[in-house]
Amino acid sequence: MVFYALALFLILIALLPLTQGTHWIIRGWDFIRVQTSFLQMLVLALIFAFSFPIEIWEYCVTIGLFATLIFQIYKVFPYSHYYPIRDKKPKNPDSLQQISLLTSNVLQTNTDYDKLKKQVTHLNPDLLLVMETDKNWENGLKSIEADYPFIVPVPLDNFYGMHLYSKYELADTQINYLVEKDIPSIFTKVYYSKNKFINLICVHPAPPSPTENETSEERDAELLIIGKAVRELESPVIVCGDLNDVVWSRVSRLFAKMTGLIDPRIGRGLFPTFHADYWYLRFPIDHLFHSEDVVVDKMQRLEHIGSDHYPMFFTFWLETGEILENPELDEEINEEIEERINEGLESAE
Repeated sequence: MVFYALALFLILIALLPLTQGTHWIIRGWDFIRVQTSFLQMLVLALIFAFSFPIEIWEYCVTIGLFATLIFQIYKVFPYSHYYPIRDKKPKNPDSLQQISLLTSNVLQTNTDYDKLKKQVTHLNPDLLLVMETDKNWENGLKSIEADYPFIVPVPLDNFYGMHLYSKYELADTQINYLVEKDIPSIFTKVYYSKNKFINLICVHPAPPSPTENETSEERDAELLIIGKAVRELESPVIVCGDLNDVVWSRVSRLFAKMTGLIDPRIGRGLFPTFHADYWYLRFPIDHLFHSEDVVVDKMQRLEHIGSDHYPMFFTFWLETGEILENPELDEEINEEIEERINEGLESAE
């Protein structure tokens, strides 16, 4: 009986995120689909080993558990090494510009600045995005500023500060507060050569959780507002940061559908970045999305730096010149986008 009770619970939490509910109790189960898939397999094995179904309701529960297991595997399978990689290596990579980017949610209360600086020194990224940065972190990273003449500092003491360091010139830089008045995002153009630039958007919306926002409405609205902004930008485009969402969620897939941006995790692996201290409760929420004229070469999760997130390192080629068109969206999708944005803006008031 216990095994079937567990099975019913696992069926419920697998299906809950499919509802329109935005409360963290509902949205949170989307984050741990990998973990709950293993639990489903374990419970199925226990049922067949010690409590083989006899009654009709037991068969129904067992079939339901197996069906939701297949569904969850279907959701996460594209983010495995067994799925085809979306990015293909250019035919002549030596003729293309390659740029490197390191992103890290450093955890504001973490004071081990040297661990991150050692990674920066070793990898020497062209762009460095650090999140949860306050004045202490700004001062702790002073020694790297000589290598990064272009800096966008947004020090905050609310765990949503953000600093962007660049070896390339930045232009048309905007610090936006799209939904919540104390949570910034950075929009800028990175001029990697005299007349060539890449649009870079750095984001870190608040997650749905018992200690932050009660619902996902504000986070969803910010991601979709950024999605609308991407549709107005000239390629190439990169959106990166701690999105506080998993890539298989409804809103992340909606973001990808409306922008046409590619998730380089597809075919490469999960690269779970949070929580760095608990291997059994770890999921991918630090992301990079890119337009089709950006081709990711290397994607690497770096070593622990004392934060609750692992840093991520990317190198990518830029295949500029081709004009990319926005994906077409039907009326139903547009209505959902506008509805979610309005809900998030109202919740943030």
